[in-house]
Amino acid sequence: MPKRRRKYKKRTYWCFPAVALLDQFEQGTWATIIAERLGTNRATIQRWREGTTLLSPYQADQFAIRLGKHPSQIWTDWFDLPEFGGNPPKEQDNDSE
Repeated sequence: MPKRRRKYKKRTYWCFPAVALLDQFEQGTWATIIAERLGTNRATIQRWREGTTLLSPYQADQFAIRLGKHPSQIWTDWFDLPEFGGNPPKEQDNDSE
């Protein structure tokens, strides 16, 4: 019997830092309280506190809605994505002539 290959969803972009969500809470708020408010678990909040987790636009939107905000209020570059009508960032020239 041939091996079955898993179909992985291609992740084209993960560009919104999850730590920005944590900035919406007071310093020292327990991870359990934040997790309840965002509809996730405490371990996820602990991982986000490391500062390396990035969220997809869909995830970022869902968490922002749970806080009663628009994602652009949390991530100022929200509308910079091409999908939302923005232009991708241009590369800067390092030539100093």
